[in-house]
Amino acid sequence: MKLGVPAWERRRRQKVRLDVSMELDLRRAAKSDSVKDTVDYWDVEKRARAAAESGEFRLAERLADRVAGIVLESDRRILAAIVAVHKRPAVMPRTQEAVVEIRRAR
Repeated sequence: MKLGVPAWERRRRQKVRLDVSMELDLRRAAKSDSVKDTVDYWDVEKRARAAAESGEFRLAERLADRVAGIVLESDRRILAAIVAVHKRPAVMPRTQEAVVEIRRAR
């Protein structure tokens, strides 16, 4: 993915880690132990990855917001999405990782 404020930082792809949490009522799935009663996590991951890899972003905040929106769109049962973007910033060599977290709810 391409992420960074300066244009030179966005010229080449870089590794970014996304942590995605979802808030939803899981009582039915917990009781039934059936995959049909929960969210298709593989589908959510696939959609989140596609959204992240298809764009170019200056701010991690924008990326987090876009992924959170995609997560909410993926299944109506998801009440809220929390997305953290972890990036090793090229412009801050002494910083191991910068993390931005956003929560979006219906």
